[in-house]
Amino acid sequence: MLQFGGRVCVVSAVVWLLLAGLAAASSDLFDNQLGDISYCKKQCQITIKNKSPAKDSILNACHRGCRLYSICQFVNGNAGFNTSREECQGACQEAYSKLLEQEACSTGCASQPSEPEIKRRKVSMVIQ
Repeated sequence: MLQFGGRVCVVSAVVWLLLAGLAAASSDLFDNQLGDISYCKKQCQITIKNKSPAKDSILNACHRGCRLYSICQFVNGNAGFNTSREECQGACQEAYSKLLEQEACSTGCASQPSEPEIKRRKVSMVIQ
C-alpha cells in the first residue's frame, strides 16, 4: 500500500465521492419505499436555523432523525406511532455523542409526520 500511497488515496477519494453522489441521487428512490422526508427537512431548517454555531452538523443530525423515523416506521409497520418515535429517539442517542446533535436528531424524529399524515397532505395538495 505504501508503494501506491498517492494513488490509493486518490482512488479512495474518488470511490467516496461516487458513493456520496449515488446516495444523494438515490434519495428519491428511498422516498418511495421509506416515505418522503422533505416536510421534515423544512421543519429542521426552521427549528435549527439560529440555534447553533455548528449549523451544518446539527442540521444534518436533524435530517438524519427524519430518515431514522421513516425507517423505524417502515420496519414497525402498524406497530404504532409511539413505538417508531421511541425507537428513533433511541437510535439518535446511540448515533450521536454530542448533546446538541442528539437533540437535533430527536427533533427530526419528532418532525417527521407519520405515513398516514404524509398521504393526507398529498391528497389535500392535489385537491387544492
